[in-house]
Amino acid sequence: MAVGPPFIQVSGYTTVGDPITGPRNSFENAYDYNGSLSWVRGRHELKFGGGFEHLHVNALQGIATNGFFVVAPFPVTDAFASFLIGQPVFFLQGRGDFGRGINGKSLNGYVQDTYKATSRLTLNLGLRYDLPSPYTEIKNRQTLWVPGRQSTVMPSAPPGLLYPGDKGVPAGLIPTFKKAFAPRVGIAWDPTGSGNWLVTSAYGIYYEPYYTGQGGPLQSPISAPPDLQTEQISLGPTQPLNFADPYNGNPPAAGTFATPLTNLTLAANLPLPYAQDWDLNIQRSLGRDLLFEIGYVGTKGTKLPRMIEGNPAIYVPGVDLSTGNPISTTDNADQRRIHSGCTLNAPPPNTCEFSSTGLIAGVANSSYNALEASLKKRFSHGLSFLASYTYSKAIDDVSSFNISGSGSIQVAGENDLAQNPFNLAAERGPSLFDARHRLVFSYQWSLPFWQHQQGWYQHVLGGWQLNGIATAMSGTPFTVFDSRDVSEQGGAPEITGFSANRPNLVAGQNPNSGSRTVGAWLNAGAFARITPDPNSPVQQFGTAGRNIALGPRYSNWDFAASKNIRLAESKDLQFRAELFNVLNHTNFHLPNSDISSPTFNQILAAEPPRLVQFALKLLF
Repeated sequence: MAVGPPFIQVSGYTTVGDPITGPRNSFENAYDYNGSLSWVRGRHELKFGGGFEHLHVNALQGIATNGFFVVAPFPVTDAFASFLIGQPVFFLQGRGDFGRGINGKSLNGYVQDTYKATSRLTLNLGLRYDLPSPYTEIKNRQTLWVPGRQSTVMPSAPPGLLYPGDKGVPAGLIPTFKKAFAPRVGIAWDPTGSGNWLVTSAYGIYYEPYYTGQGGPLQSPISAPPDLQTEQISLGPTQPLNFADPYNGNPPAAGTFATPLTNLTLAANLPLPYAQDWDLNIQRSLGRDLLFEIGYVGTKGTKLPRMIEGNPAIYVPGVDLSTGNPISTTDNADQRRIHSGCTLNAPPPNTCEFSSTGLIAGVANSSYNALEASLKKRFSHGLSFLASYTYSKAIDDVSSFNISGSGSIQVAGENDLAQNPFNLAAERGPSLFDARHRLVFSYQWSLPFWQHQQGWYQHVLGGWQLNGIATAMSGTPFTVFDSRDVSEQGGAPEITGFSANRPNLVAGQNPNSGSRTVGAWLNAGAFARITPDPNSPVQQFGTAGRNIALGPRYSNWDFAASKNIRLAESKDLQFRAELFNVLNHTNFHLPNSDISSPTFNQILAAEPPRLVQFALKLLF
């Protein structure tokens, strides 16, 4: 399956070669059976319904089939220099059978009562029940990670890997959650009876029918050894590594457990995620065409899926007196992992059974609170518009699910891994999409003059319609990180292609008080790179929080003008001119947030400039 050059990540720079994921292909058959019944009785409008869904996916998903190299500032102090001399520090390649057949089933039912208590008060009560089954694989090519337990289904597997059919391991790896009852309640009240005021409020619980989030159902079966082999090779004192022959002439045999084994699967106790939504809104009609609305919206996500390191490395302080080198290094991270099957001081061959183990765990939470206001004009006299404003705050532990994968450049500094695998709570911070202020204005205006054209100039200048949407919003947060493995934790290529380390935050300094220029966006003096100290009694993690830096603001106006030209009774020719970013305003991307990069704190890209396009459409 390997076609093209390998994926090479140069720390602090960019990537070379083909993506780590691929080739990719899938065929999906989805069957959805559902029905509903409505019954009106007196003041009650009752609705009953339910459904059954069956999903079958035939998937082909390559993982690092071309090979995946990481180049770091070692053995020289610049990663690009290490690349030029041909010295990587890490290699991984996916080998084996990449085809999988996945089945998923889901059952649901609901009951709802809309009760019109009075002419001014309506109540809505409902209850939904979901029964989603975990995804299964047609040949049981899935593994569960339970350190210390030996599989009886596959006795040759290293202890810790269990398969469907092992004691306590169902076909979908995790138990089916059977308590997904989701109540909903709502109220609508006309306080005056005039129809000019309306107060609404609602609360509901909503379960996510997929256990593992976007892309999650494929992660475990595709990554299951020995059908997939992902031997992780790191440069070491006795382990040479080069681009030409990373296996040193000894690639793993097909169908075997290539060690040290890199694994990605579900946490054994993975729960069903859910969200609670609530709101309170007040509407006021202003005349015949205007509607003003103001309200509060809240959402809380609970037990959301995120990636965690299930086999973290334990930090050992001190210096090896015989060599003068630190005891804990990136090279010996596998020997320090809590379930690696090897130790630092074991005699040769001291082969590790496990390297990094990525787990999809339901341990993340989120919250969103917003004040929303809008003014809407219904279409009349040739004009309609909608103006809306949102003042909000979004907080979470992680804003994405495998958003960057093994790319060398993070999306807004977001990392699927926590900086400290033993302190996930330290990752709580503003969400990637936390834009504090957002104003949007959209409109449609049919120009009032010369709607019924007579002269040639009226045919040219009359009958035009203008449309547009203007957006202005605050900058969104991002994380300043350090691509060097200063905490000596080793890599986790099955989850992410870069370090989750962050620098220290300098006391008394505001990171967002910088010059706000493309050459120096943040106050760089607010961050200090960590100098590794092998004698530090504790593992060194940066004090800078997640998403504490703010990016550039965003504003944009898209404009369109159109005119219909009557050709015949049932035929029109429409001319349309569209101008995207009509004011040609520069909207900068986020600055480079890798403090170890030579372009740190510099903005290197922006949104496209003004774009103009014309179109002719025949309507008949």
